[in-house]
Amino acid sequence: MNWWKRRDWIAVLVSVGLLAIAHDAPAQTAPKPSFLEGDVRLACECLLCLAAGPQAPKECQAALTKYYMIQAGNPFKTMVMRRNFLQLCPKQ
Repeated sequence: MNWWKRRDWIAVLVSVGLLAIAHDAPAQTAPKPSFLEGDVRLACECLLCLAAGPQAPKECQAALTKYYMIQAGNPFKTMVMRRNFLQLCPKQ
């Protein structure tokens, strides 16, 4: 009879220990890093790709395509719209 009581206490202690570990687990996880998405990401990529010049790698294709697809009726408006697109990239 004593053996059964000891086994019950061990089960209770192990259960409490597992609950304590499970309760603390979410607090120990690292915060999810924030990544740029959408046009903000493309604007930052485009800035880097434009800085690379004509030797831009193939990964730049999507960002540069977005940049060069921005067109307006006259060259000045096109330049302003493209500049506004590049300014979507956060400075900090």
